[in-house]
Amino acid sequence: LTETVCVCSPVVSAAAVKSVSVLKGDSVTLQTSLTYKQIYDVILWRFGQQKSLVAEINRTAGIFNTSSDGPDGRFGNRLQLDCFTGSLTITNITTTDSGLYEVEISSTISRHTIHYTQSFTVTVRDAVKPVSVKEGETVTLPITEMQNDDLILWMFGEIVLAEIHKADQRFYTYDGPNERFRDRLKLDHQTGSLIITDTRTTHSGLYEVKISRSRHTINRRITVTVTGE
Repeated sequence: LTETVCVCSPVVSAAAVKSVSVLKGDSVTLQTSLTYKQIYDVILWRFGQQKSLVAEINRTAGIFNTSSDGPDGRFGNRLQLDCFTGSLTITNITTTDSGLYEVEISSTISRHTIHYTQSFTVTVRDAVKPVSVKEGETVTLPITEMQNDDLILWMFGEIVLAEIHKADQRFYTYDGPNERFRDRLKLDHQTGSLIITDTRTTHSGLYEVKISRSRHTINRRITVTVTGE
């Protein structure tokens, strides 16, 4: 009788570094290659050149942890983990969140331990988007997506111009300071974008949209310049 002994060594693979660009104040999700049907044992998320551990899932030990704030506590409570895919979401992102993120995924299949790594270079850009329009024209201040539970406030300086309560399908617009926006504001009920018609130079300035969701808030700013005809 011959006994065969199998010595199983770890299998290591890595993917190319993926570049991700995001606006300050937005949320970004760093997607792993896992699907909902794939099984893993351990997922470790690290940040920066020092590879500081910022999130961890260990099925065997029952660990599901995003409480690590990272270097200098910069992440606060802004990290979220998908327990199925292991993807990492950073909410209300800031410029100090720029840098290298690495995820290591370990799983054991038929006595083989497989280690898979993915790397992401995240660049956070200034959230102030400049928009220029000629007097009398219409300008749309866009939102790329609106979710069913969103509460959205459009601001001009400190003044609320419009609000959306998506869950109740309530949409409101206001005249603004000195009624300068009277009969000029519209809301896109599908996207949440704000539309200003028949623009005037007095409409130039800083606009901000605040999107409140169940677990986080997104802030975006747009500088509008209206030039004379």
